[in-house]
Order: sequence, then structure tokens, then C-alpha cells
Amino acid sequence: MSVTAIPPTIMSVASTPRSMKNSTAVGAVFNRDFSAWVAVKNRSHHSFMATPLLQRGVAIFGNRLSRHFFFMGGMALLLAGCAVGPDYVPPKVETPAKWTEASLVNENSLHLNDWWKTFSDPVLNHLINEALLSNLDLKIAQTRIREARANYWGTIATGLPNINARNSLLRRGNNINVANQSTGAGGGAAPGTSNQTYNIFQNGFDASWELDFFGGVRRAVESADANLESEEENRRDMLVTLLGDVARTYIDLRSNQQMLLVTRDNLQSQEETLQLTKIRRQAGLTSELEVAQSEGLTAETRSQAPVYEIAVKQAIHALSILLGHPPGTLVKRLEPEAPLPVSTDPGLAGLPTELLHRRPDIRKAERKLSQSNADVGVATAELYPKISLTAFLGLQNTNLTALTPVGKSWSAASTITMPILNWGRIQANIRAKEALNEQAFLNYQSTVLKAYKEVEDALVAHAQESQRIAALRQAVEAQQLSLNLSTERWRKGLSAYLDVLTAERALLVTQRELVDSQTKQSQQLVALYKALGGGWQALEGQNGG
Repeated sequence: MSVTAIPPTIMSVASTPRSMKNSTAVGAVFNRDFSAWVAVKNRSHHSFMATPLLQRGVAIFGNRLSRHFFFMGGMALLLAGCAVGPDYVPPKVETPAKWTEASLVNENSLHLNDWWKTFSDPVLNHLINEALLSNLDLKIAQTRIREARANYWGTIATGLPNINARNSLLRRGNNINVANQSTGAGGGAAPGTSNQTYNIFQNGFDASWELDFFGGVRRAVESADANLESEEENRRDMLVTLLGDVARTYIDLRSNQQMLLVTRDNLQSQEETLQLTKIRRQAGLTSELEVAQSEGLTAETRSQAPVYEIAVKQAIHALSILLGHPPGTLVKRLEPEAPLPVSTDPGLAGLPTELLHRRPDIRKAERKLSQSNADVGVATAELYPKISLTAFLGLQNTNLTALTPVGKSWSAASTITMPILNWGRIQANIRAKEALNEQAFLNYQSTVLKAYKEVEDALVAHAQESQRIAALRQAVEAQQLSLNLSTERWRKGLSAYLDVLTAERALLVTQRELVDSQTKQSQQLVALYKALGGGWQALEGQNGG
């Protein structure tokens, strides 16, 4: 990587004492050489971003250079907005014109921002409101925003002057060559030494300022600002995830409760059939085989109830954690059985292009890309000179009790440093930052593509599950009729018990499949709302920082 050095004339001007007399001539030289150097830098690999303001500032300082030349020149360059490194350009990605399942999209939907209300379940609404206030992951995300905001202001402060109080004591000893006085007539002077030891007391203020000529600090501020915005988007992304997790877990809870109800209803029916079978066996109307078959089916159904009871308790425990409570907190509130929440409104709106602006994870990836782009500029600024101003103003005396305004002391200095030999460390760091920037861009593209896939998957799954539910409802009705007819025929001795056994098993399986399908449809709707990035907009103010 090529580096253009500052012309020697500029470097000499920067270190020239403020008492320079021929300021007009020096200003003309500065104007000429600096303008030429800016032109060279504009043609280099890293943009120097010379502006008309900078050119006018150089001309003014060339004509009106005074004893404050260095300070005013530094301010002009600082305000000119020069910054090395690439300027950020928002990424462009290929976007489909419409969703593949476009016919399923309801363009007039108004429920995306508060989609959970479409389930019309007061318990679910209450759980979500409580989670927004108490969820620990959201609180952690909020503290990360405060951390990023503090780092942002701290980065801004690095580009501002620093003023510190200074109190110092210096004890100095000097050996000075002196000539001895003659001791008599004709006596000559003999060389000797004199030891001088004294104290210097200082009390005052130090000021220092590293001028941001090449935008290293401005790029760092740009990076810190993008990091702050990415943390805000991360909190929104966690909010979308939290809404989905609470809704899905609540749906799982009600689904397992419905499964338990189906199991108990079938178990009761099977136990009644078992008792009837035993009565018929005692009357000699049936065989021991039919009794054994009935007992086997009843025991099998009874064994499935604990599975759903475990799932119910685990779902309640999971909801308690999502709400920031110990696992058993919600048991009494949620153990009573309730219907499975079902929504008939798909709640969809918008085109694929709107997804880029709505989904927080995409917005977060874009902000990370901006941050990595600014980091390249920060690393590039290390190639360029660093100019610092320092000053001291206070009191100085050799006697601590004599520190009075009469003994005023001041000093002012400027320093310019520039890397010459660092064995490629700076260039290697720049290449590393450029690679990280490329990774961030690829991650952004990947996030966008995954978002499109999630929406398309949820769209088709939700639509197909609706058709499956309609078919299963017909199947349940048919299986119930089959069980009734087979039971009646068995009681009249017109058919074997095997027909009843088969019908009971088929009905239980079909009823469970219907509950499972209804559960999937509700969960797929939640997944669809999450894929569309819905929910955080309406709740932005509740946990805002």
C-alpha cells in the first residue's frame, strides 16, 4: 500500500515557533505545498475527501497567517471534514418483486404490529405484556445499548481537548565549571566545579489535543454510532423473538392440554366398553380374547396421559422463565385447561422490499456492515501523521511558599509523528479490517436470503395446513360415525369386537392429528409474523432506552 508523505515544507511550518515574523511568505508556501499534497492524496487509493471548505481555508490561512497560524490552521483542517478510508454505501441485494404465494397475502391487514391480538386470547395478551416488562434477555439487551451509548460518547471525547490539573515538584542538580578567585598577588585562577541543587514547584493546568486531520477519530465515532444502532436493532430482534417464543410456548401448553382432554375422553369411552365386554363375557356372549383386547387398548390409552401431563408442566415452566419468574410461578394460573388459540386472520401485508426495512436482524446486519466499513477508515488513519498540541499555564517557583501570580509560567508545544518502519503491522491491520468488512457484507446477504426463505416457508405451510385441518375434521366425523355403527352392530351380535377395537383406535389417532394440525397452523402463523418482523413497532416505547 503506497503512502504519500507530507511535504517537508508543511512539516517545517507545523513545527515553526509562533514568533515567526515573515508569516505571509510562509503562508503562501503552505498554501502551495498543501494544495498540491491534497491533490495527490485525492488520486490515491484512500479517499482524502478534500472539500471546497478546505481549499478556501488554505487560501485564507495563506493570506492572513499570524502568530496563531498553527492553532487556526489545525481548526480549519479539522472542520474541513477530511477522513481517510472508504465512505459507506448502503448495500444492494437482489429482491423478489412479490412473494411466491402472493395469492395468500392480505394486503389490507392491519395486525402485523400487534399480531398476537388476532388470537383473541386474554391470557396470551397478559403473558406477552408481562414478558415485555420482566424478561431478563430484554434487560440484558437494554444494558448493552447503554454500554454502546457510553462507548459512543467516550469515542467522541477522544477527539476533544483534554484539560488536567497539574502539581509537580522537580529537584534538580547541576555541576557547573567555574574559575576560582585568586588568593594573592600574582595568583592565577584555577578551574573547578560548583554543585547547584534546587527545587522547582509547579501548580497549574495542562491542556492537550490531538488534531483529527485525517479523520481517524471521526471514523471511530462513525463506527461507535453504527455499533450503538446495531445494539438497538439487536434489542428489537430479541423482542420479536420473545414475542414468538411466548406465543409458541403458550400454544404448546394449550395443545397438550387438548391432547390430554382427547386422551381422557377416549379413555372413558374405552373403559365403558371394557366393562360392557366383561359383562358380555360373564353372560357367555363373548370370548376372553375380546376382554383381553379391550383391556390392552384401555391400558395403552391410559399410558399416554402422563406424556401430555409432563408436556403441560414443562410448557408452564418455560413460560415462567420467559417472564423472568421461577419455574413454578405460573402453575396455578395456567394449569386450568383452556381452548387452543386459533386465528383465522393471516395478518399479512407488504412486499418483499419492505422486509429489508422491517426485520430487525436485517437492519442489525446492515449496521454491522457500516461499523466494519468505518473500522477500515480507523485502521487506515494509522498510516498518516498525528499532530498534537500541548500547553501549560500556571505558577512556578523554587520556593513552595512563594507560588504567587507574580511567578506565572506557561508553555506551548506541537508534535507531529508519522510511522516510518513498523514491519507492515499497520498494513496488515488494514487488510484484516477489510476482510472483516467483506464478511459483514456476506453476512448481510445471507441474513436477507434467510429472511426471504422463512417468509416463503411460513406462507406455504400456513396455507397447506388449513387444507389439512379441513380434511381431518371430516375424518373425525367419519371415524366417530364408524365407531358408533360398529359398536351398535357388536352389541347386536352382528359383527366381531375387532371392528369396535379398530374404530376406537382410528378415532383416537384422527382426533390427535386434528389437534396437532390446529397447533401447527397457529404456530406457523406465529412463525410467519416473526418472519415478517412484526411486533416490535407497536411496543417500541415500552422497553425503549
